[in-house]
Amino acid sequence: MSASSSSTPNSRSKLECNVLCGCGVRAPLRTTIAEPNVGRRFLGCVNYKKDDEACKFFDWVDPPTCERGKDFRNWMVKKNDDLQKENVDLRAKIAELKEREEWFLMKMNCMNRNLKEMEDGFALKMEQYKNKEDWNELEMEDLRVKMEEVEANNVQLRVKVEEMEANNVSLRKRLKEEVEYGKKTGECVDCNGVTFSWHRDCCLFGG
Repeated sequence: MSASSSSTPNSRSKLECNVLCGCGVRAPLRTTIAEPNVGRRFLGCVNYKKDDEACKFFDWVDPPTCERGKDFRNWMVKKNDDLQKENVDLRAKIAELKEREEWFLMKMNCMNRNLKEMEDGFALKMEQYKNKEDWNELEMEDLRVKMEEVEANNVQLRVKVEEMEANNVSLRKRLKEEVEYGKKTGECVDCNGVTFSWHRDCCLFGG
């Protein structure tokens, strides 16, 4: 529950009027970041901590936060930090998978170029020796063996690339399912099975 929704009638009246401090200046509304009142709003002299002769006017606008509220806020902060860390880790894994996929594609393209060059060279030799009776069968067999080795390596690379693509698709599908589940149910479930309210920062690719 936000501080504004839990404000008392007295605190709301303070916000609706211009409160003047002892210096005769309108006291601005501020929010403290100091424990144990983090997020609690107050009105204070504009010259506070700047002028030793300031009036030191100070007045809380929001009521004190209960211990349960503090615990819940701390839990939410920790949960948000954990989700952000998990988000960073998953994005790093996706980036790593993409980098490996690009490497395999580059390797496969290189192998394809080598294979094409060998095929062109083989075709050229076949053309040169097709009318010669002294065609060297041993050389032709050696070329065939090399081509088969290149093709076998190429097949292995394709299999590895397909595996990487399948893993990438599976990971993206899981992330999408978690996002859709959070949007439909309003809940998110972390890796420990703890369920909490869903919000935009829960998901990795919030829409």
